[in-house]
Amino acid sequence: MTTYGYVGLGMMGSAMCGHLAGANLGEVLIHDLVERRVERVVELGAIAAGSNQAVAEAADIVSTCVPAAQHIEAVIDDLELVAKPGQVLLIHSTVHPATIRAAQARMATWGGHVFDACVAGGNEAAREGQLAIFAGGLSDAPDAVHELLDVFGSKVIDAGPVGAGAALKIGVNVMTYAQFAAAAIAHDGVAASGGNPQALLEAWRHTGMLGALTENFSGMLGLAPAELTGGFREMIETQVGIGEKDLELATELGDPPEAVIDVVRSIQRLMPAVYRTITMEEA
Repeated sequence: MTTYGYVGLGMMGSAMCGHLAGANLGEVLIHDLVERRVERVVELGAIAAGSNQAVAEAADIVSTCVPAAQHIEAVIDDLELVAKPGQVLLIHSTVHPATIRAAQARMATWGGHVFDACVAGGNEAAREGQLAIFAGGLSDAPDAVHELLDVFGSKVIDAGPVGAGAALKIGVNVMTYAQFAAAAIAHDGVAASGGNPQALLEAWRHTGMLGALTENFSGMLGLAPAELTGGFREMIETQVGIGEKDLELATELGDPPEAVIDVVRSIQRLMPAVYRTITMEEA
């Protein structure tokens, strides 16, 4: 039976790992630097490994969902201490395709394998195994990887070779944040003109151009910065930081022309106002 590992138990990682632990595919060993995150997922059936190296020693397939490229490199440093031939690393993080390919090259030196399996859909979808997964190198992945991805997601998209899943995720994020920004700008413009922002959403929905994700986000649009307090503000500020990071990756994707970079950076600068931590006037 396959043994699974998971490193990085943030909001997405915890939800994915909790669902995996309940799927009874095999043992799930986990590690995160924040102990309370580990404890929560252990309650769902996972096993605390104590360190990344302990995960590497036991797991045949290791998943990781960590914030950025340097954190992925640190995970591979720990895998290299064990250097198990045939071991698979699945990278669920949103990072540049070059980061995925560099990870692949490193693990290949001891016979390991890397595939990008970037995820979208949110925490609730992760808890229910309903994520969309953008996979790179899927045609070369062993059956156990296909089985695992089918547990994590209801839609696994073969994006192309290793690294292509990361590129697709960045592209999807650009479309998502651009629509969020458009929704915020349109909402504020209609409201400032004495119109009904709810009618704006109704019109957008009726034309078929309002996506489900943006409709879910639209609940933020009526909030003032002063209404974001405590843990809710912290959560939203974390999301702002993720958006800014992901859009920065988009400025480096495929050597875009300056005009494209300018548009992406404009959306990036608006992220705090889009998520209502500041006003549009302050952006």
